[in-house]
Amino acid sequence: MMKFFGLIAVLFFTATAMAQAVNKTDAQGKKQGPWQKSYPKSTAFEYKGQFKDDKPVGTFTYYYPSTKVKAVIKHDEKTGRSAALMYHESGVLFARGIYKNQLKDSVWDYFGPSGRLSKKETYLKDQLHGKTTVYYVSEDPEDKRQLPAKVTNYVNGVLEGEVIEYFESGTIKSKGTYVKGAKEGLFTINHPDGKKMILERYKKGERHGWCATYDNTGKETGKKYFYYGRELEGKELEEKMRQMKALGISPNG
Repeated sequence: MMKFFGLIAVLFFTATAMAQAVNKTDAQGKKQGPWQKSYPKSTAFEYKGQFKDDKPVGTFTYYYPSTKVKAVIKHDEKTGRSAALMYHESGVLFARGIYKNQLKDSVWDYFGPSGRLSKKETYLKDQLHGKTTVYYVSEDPEDKRQLPAKVTNYVNGVLEGEVIEYFESGTIKSKGTYVKGAKEGLFTINHPDGKKMILERYKKGERHGWCATYDNTGKETGKKYFYYGRELEGKELEEKMRQMKALGISPNG
């Protein structure tokens, strides 16, 4: 009986010592050594990992409340680079990418529940910076094609440059340009066969100039004129056209 109680005591003090060995901070309040966090009112861990001088080092593992692995992030103490793998609760890869100094960086890939690539983004210091591509994800598991649905470009988190959307056939669905996050110049929306359906003009994010619609034969079916976002009609339109002609200014300028 004494041996039994002795064993219980050893196990108790071992568990206590292990508990005291985690979640430690130094005299400056910086996290040091192994850390772990549980979900509220649960014994399931939210994460386990190691800190050195308040910075994550080595491998951090994150969990769903079900205890299944949510993410594994490997931190390189010397370079500040962290390689991340994130998972759907089913265990299928959800995302993979790089952090630099705990900020998203470089190319990130995202995957749907089937494991198919659904999006590719480029980051710099936690902001979208560079090309972003959204892909069609076929319901057919045998279809391994990577078909872009939308391609955009960002500069420091703001849309900049050409934006193109595609039909699943690969034909261009729409096309236009952004300057500092605002639409600028010609924007076209096409019929599924690629023929022009809508043509719009923009200036600093507002419709400006002649905008028109077309049927699938290419015939114009209607048009309207906008001046910095406001549609002009009747005598007001006639007067504006007369003024522009007298000044040698293009109505679409």
